[in-house]
Amino acid sequence: MATAALLTAEPLPFPEVLDDAAVVQDRFDDIATQALPLGNGDLNALLWDRGGVPCLRVSKNDLWDARIDTSGDPPLLKVDLRERTWTGGTNKVPSWSNHPYPQPRCAAVITIGTPVPGRCVANARLDLRRAVATVDGTQVRVLADRNVILIDTPDPVLLEEVKAEQLPLAKSGETDGVRWLHMTMPGDVDYMGMEYALAVATHGNRKAVSMVTSFDVKGPVLEKAIGSAREALAGDLILNHEEVWTKFWSASGVKLGDRFFQDAWYRNLYYMRCFCRAGTAMPVTLFAGLASDKTGWHGAPTLNYNFEQTFWPMFVSNHVDEMEPYVRFLESYAPRGRWLAKETYGVEGLFLPLNLFGPEHLVRPEAAKSHNARQICYVPWTYTLGCTGWGLQNLWLRYKYSPDRRYLESVYPLLRDGAEFYANVLEQCRAGELGPSYNPEHGSFGSFNNPVDIAYFRFLLTTASEAARLLGRDAKLAKRWGNQLARVPDYESTSIPEGTIIANWRGADADAVKQHNVASPTVPVFPADQITWFSPVAEKERFERTLRWIKYRDDNAHIMVNVARARFSMPEAYTASREYFSKLLTPNGLFAKWPGHGSYVAESWAFAGLTGELLLQSVGDVIRVFPAWPKDQDAAFAKLRAQGGFLVSAEQKGGEVVRLSVESTVGGKLRLLNPKDGAMIERDTRPGEIVVVR
Repeated sequence: MATAALLTAEPLPFPEVLDDAAVVQDRFDDIATQALPLGNGDLNALLWDRGGVPCLRVSKNDLWDARIDTSGDPPLLKVDLRERTWTGGTNKVPSWSNHPYPQPRCAAVITIGTPVPGRCVANARLDLRRAVATVDGTQVRVLADRNVILIDTPDPVLLEEVKAEQLPLAKSGETDGVRWLHMTMPGDVDYMGMEYALAVATHGNRKAVSMVTSFDVKGPVLEKAIGSAREALAGDLILNHEEVWTKFWSASGVKLGDRFFQDAWYRNLYYMRCFCRAGTAMPVTLFAGLASDKTGWHGAPTLNYNFEQTFWPMFVSNHVDEMEPYVRFLESYAPRGRWLAKETYGVEGLFLPLNLFGPEHLVRPEAAKSHNARQICYVPWTYTLGCTGWGLQNLWLRYKYSPDRRYLESVYPLLRDGAEFYANVLEQCRAGELGPSYNPEHGSFGSFNNPVDIAYFRFLLTTASEAARLLGRDAKLAKRWGNQLARVPDYESTSIPEGTIIANWRGADADAVKQHNVASPTVPVFPADQITWFSPVAEKERFERTLRWIKYRDDNAHIMVNVARARFSMPEAYTASREYFSKLLTPNGLFAKWPGHGSYVAESWAFAGLTGELLLQSVGDVIRVFPAWPKDQDAAFAKLRAQGGFLVSAEQKGGEVVRLSVESTVGGKLRLLNPKDGAMIERDTRPGEIVVVR
């Protein structure tokens, strides 16, 4: 039965547009490009046709082979900031290179029916609005409110084990008509391992497949899985499932003259919601859907854009609450980050390395018996100083987009300790220097003054000071952070025929990096938000020149660079995005094959955030509507979220903004550039007030 809260969900902004974004395929036998994703933000599956049999590769965000073996690793890197020297570490550590684990795992394959020679599935449809896939009459849902897959089919539904050489075999059986699979994942000297179980209960044509892990319950997971499957057959759960999705879709909407951007917005937000929701034991990490048992980079959250970009679209799309697992994950990692700051740099504070392996946070370093306290680090990639601010930025943006004092109090210790780490680093650096460090994915360790470090030192020292002021605490620390902020060096420059551009590090010329993997020179514009539309003209020109000059690989930079272009209202933000991503589109309506990374990379749904930036920006608490959307394309949006907790709705028609309203959710000062004349509109607002701009 639907709850009262769900029954009050607001109407969908553009229901016909959402329905039009449904995915329809006449075949879907290539799991890498045609599978239909289903999920509830925790339990998830890829549905595809395997030899004429619809199958689901099932996983769950907390399902990891969480072992770590550092026994063969060298001592961790130690950096003497004052002397600019370092010892230890290596670029190839056995814990990273010699084992498939740690890695996320597929729990099982669910088969629907039996193979028929020559048969192929002829009709597959994914209804985004109701989160249901229909395949030749069979309907499949991953229920929104519980970890159960509901399958309506006359065909038998079976569980198939996914075996791996490095893992023991699962147990399977049947209890009172309920088929089940039970797996015990091994641990290591520090970690006890985990269990999970799946169970299939049947009532007529309805089958319920439940999944339970030892992170969900204390006690027998198999017993709980069997009970959950049976319980799911006792009532009609579809209404509540659809109400949850209705609430999700009622949060915001777009209606765009460009059908490519319009469909991609809805399809990528759907994809995001399948793998992200508040209250899960683990956040989604690098892969959102496991099409293969091989997970590059161990499937680890990566803090030089991947992990942050995965959660960033939630702000403008008005789904800020879904990023709660990201916040909790960093809170859980913080004890290890504080230890690593002391271990590596000899200073107090919080250091976030490049990779936060899914299971590392489960064992505190002081309790670890493993060599190097169970810490995987490798030179140079682990050691970008700017990753601490980059990783913490989403915590601050969560506050900016939805101001809440209680939330700010909860994350302030991380902001404080990150700022302390940065202040302590700066105290030991020579005047005009920041490092030694690593410019993300370019050059070698030991460079100075890279733009990522400079931007995120400025961001975090400023942000932590602002948080302290808002909370009325740590005035002495805030003063210290301000003093150290003054010591952060300027961005390094180099020359090209057109003028000066941002250099990758001190002493680097324009040819130092032929092709960027991470677009480091433009990071101060986005995602660091340090150079904005309102920056001094000369500074804007230098960064705009850098954006026109920069060359980058297809792997990582297209979202970052095009959002940076959008921040300066450069027309290439729209044209280059459309040209590239339309070629990247896969038959299942997603960007399922991410260049250089494999299939179903979570950061790919950040295209929805890029689309939002073309329509609405609010950097520095100033709202701009249609800042990078082409004048010759009509567009409308409803309840996109801006910093300050404002919900903005607007329409552009014939190149003119014909409708604009702003709802204040928490009160406070509204600052908005009037799209008609560019004048700044400023006014105080009350919670719930709607301001109509004419």
